[in-house]
Amino acid sequence: MNSKRTRKRYNKNSKIIIIMVLMIGVIGLSIGFSAFSKNLDINSTATVTPDPSDFKILFSSSKDSVVAGDLNYRVIKGTALGFPATIDNSDSLHPKITGLKATLTNPDDLVNWGFYVTNQGKYTAYLKKIEFGDKKCIAKEGTSQDLVDKVCEGIIIEIHYDGNDVSLSAWNIEGLKTTRDNITEHPLEKETFKYIIISIFYKNNNNNVFADGDFDVTFGDITLTYSTTDS
Repeated sequence: MNSKRTRKRYNKNSKIIIIMVLMIGVIGLSIGFSAFSKNLDINSTATVTPDPSDFKILFSSSKDSVVAGDLNYRVIKGTALGFPATIDNSDSLHPKITGLKATLTNPDDLVNWGFYVTNQGKYTAYLKKIEFGDKKCIAKEGTSQDLVDKVCEGIIIEIHYDGNDVSLSAWNIEGLKTTRDNITEHPLEKETFKYIIISIFYKNNNNNVFADGDFDVTFGDITLTYSTTDS
């Protein structure tokens, strides 16, 4: 009789212990899961700061590898004469084309320089701004500078970016700088090359004034600025 009572008491105590162990286990799991969730929340709000050295935009005369230095010209129309320009990649955030120069004579003279822009960094880059340097028109020997000053207004520089006219700038005779900024929707993905054409064009300004001989036209540096965001 006593043994039966003892077994009942023992079974009852065992059930109580088991229930307490299960409750402790559930509480422990809940605390652990809560801690794990907090860790996930903290990690999800971490900020990643890109290393500037991982952002690299370069100009190249080749579409297969980065080749800087002299950039050859092509006479597309008329009796124009061009001169080699120079690719300057010394600042990988703002690559430049320097030394743009052409000798022009008649309306419709057109000279091109073709090259590539490539993204050799770790992030997609977005074209944000194009800056044009000063324009100067200098009469050659035997040509009237007064007439050249008047026709210089009709000399324009044009950029075709990846097949599109991103920027078209008509320059006045004072040679003021022009900037095209707030450019959007022109991404440059990693390890890709895009073709760019710069043109110097003698546009007839329809004022019936023409130069009486050859003259040189020079433009200051053309700089392209890129960003890691398109906003």
